Order: sequence, then structure tokens, then C-alpha cells
Amino acid sequence: MKFRAFLMLSALCGLPLLLTSCFTTGSTGGSYINEIGPVYPGIGSYVVADVQDGHVALARAANVRRPVASLTKMATALVALEYMSRGQGDGGEMMTVPPQVQMLGPSGPAGLQPGDRISLRDGLYASMIASDNYAAETVALHVGSRMVAGAGNPMAAFIARMNALSQQAGLNNTRFANAHGLDLQGQKGYSTAADMARLTLHALSVPGFSFYCSQPSRRITVERMGVAQGVTIANTNELLFKGGIDGVKTGTTALAGQCLIITAPKPATVVKNADGSTSVTPHRLVVVVLGATDRFTQAWQLLNDGWSAYFNWRGAGSPMTVGTSLNALPPPVAR
Repeated sequence: MKFRAFLMLSALCGLPLLLTSCFTTGSTGGSYINEIGPVYPGIGSYVVADVQDGHVALARAANVRRPVASLTKMATALVALEYMSRGQGDGGEMMTVPPQVQMLGPSGPAGLQPGDRISLRDGLYASMIASDNYAAETVALHVGSRMVAGAGNPMAAFIARMNALSQQAGLNNTRFANAHGLDLQGQKGYSTAADMARLTLHALSVPGFSFYCSQPSRRITVERMGVAQGVTIANTNELLFKGGIDGVKTGTTALAGQCLIITAPKPATVVKNADGSTSVTPHRLVVVVLGATDRFTQAWQLLNDGWSAYFNWRGAGSPMTVGTSLNALPPPVAR
């Protein structure tokens, strides 16, 4: 309550608050993340979390609702991967780029045009690697059409599935309004840094997801007027492979600012126990940066600061306390 009052006071007084100036807080279903880290100038919201246990090493304004731009495409990819994993379709099936993509602005890195044909697999590569809006819209319409089988609105069905999957992953403070993340009239979604970290933890557990976001470039095939042509797309993540970084997604709009999610591992800790058994603790962090001014520099700093905070936590016995976990913790045991 004090945090909300502070936000309201700041808005009324016109204070240059880094946590939020025009966005709101909301419930995270019992998983509210405390202000664990310092204010980093030029970052609206951030979270650094451990993939293994969901422990939050650093966070600021993690529960503040903000637009997340093309980070939305992670949910788009997850719905498409679910569609394929259930045997309803496969990555090789062809999609037709619909006329409606022209409402999204100029063609993206894949150079797609209405009427072009592209495989579902290549559409996912273009969406995740190059953040191509035409590709994301095409994937959503294609998979949505298979969902409704001619008996409903394909895009509405696809967006509904995006939101249903987010709920299943514990994202209680997120609403997706389209498949690409653009801030269009009547299509303004939102999420939080904490929820985007939760979505990333879920996505990393889905077979195939990591591959689609970890490629530095990809040669895809676009069929135009019956003629196939190769197009090379490059990853928009400038930090890829630096310090072990192997994903995940970039995003930028005027309203969202610069957004970025990265993840990186460190070698696991292996301990020989007194009983002869071996304990292995894997180490992987996820960094979520929303509303940034220099996302790659800022996320890199957060990753390094996050590793220090994370290993200090491990050294203290890995305590799990309320407000420091992406996962809902059980109530304390009465004594």
C-alpha cells in the first residue's frame, strides 16, 4: 500500500521517478517481488532471477505493469510450439502472409509481403531471431486458423491461448493483446518484469524454444509468386554469446522503450556428500530489463551484478523468503 501511495504521489508531483511514471502496479497472485536491488539510472523495471529455484537476486519495480513490446513474441512462439508438439501441425507446413500485415507498418527484416509463403518453422525463426512483426502475425493467424477450424475468429483464438498459457505459467499480471507486441489502437498489452521472468523460466523448459532464440543468424526461405528465395536474418540480441549469453529476446516500441531478456549459465557446482552421493547445483540466471535507455549495456551490468548477488545467496544456504521468489512460497509452518 505504501508503494502504491508513493507512486501516486510521484505522479501528482511530476517527480522524475525511475520506477514508473505512467504505469501501474498490480497483484501477482501472492508472488509480489520486493525491491531487492538498487535503482539503475535509465531502467524502468528489472529482475535478475535464478532459473533453478526462481530466486530473485536483484529487482526493482518488478511488479509494475508496463508494455513489453516484442517480448510478446515469446508467448507467440510458445503457442506455436504447443501446436506442433500436440501433433496438430509441423514446422514444415506452409503459411501465407495475410494482407492485414500492412497495418503493422513497413516490412521487417525478413522482407515479407502479403501473399508470400513461408514455413511455420521459418516464421518462428523470423519472429524470434529477427523480431519480424509480419512473421509473428502470420504465425498467429495460421495457427489460430487451425485452432478454430473455420468456426471462429482465428486471431482471437490465438491471443486467448497466449493468455491462457501465461496464466498456466503463473503470470497473473500480464495481458497480451496481439502476437507481435506493437502498441496499436485497442491492442495495448502489458506485463511486468517479474512476469516476464516467469515466462522465460517456463519457456526455457519447453523443448525447442531455446534453439529458436539462440541462433546468431538463420537462412530462411520465402516463396514469392511461386519462386523460392533465400533470406538471411540476423539476431537482434547484440549480447548473444557474450559471457555465455544464449538468449532470449529483444523488444522496442515508443511506449515500451527498450526491452531485453537475456539468460546465461555458469558451470554447475558439484559436491561429494559424506554418504558417497553427489549433489549437482546448476547455475543459470535470467535478466529482464524493461523501459531501458541502453538495454545491452544495462543488462550486461545487471548480469554481472546478479551473479555476485546470486552466489552470495548460495553461500548463505539458499534461503527462500517471501518477496524474493518468482514462485509462490508455501505459508510458514506454525510452531
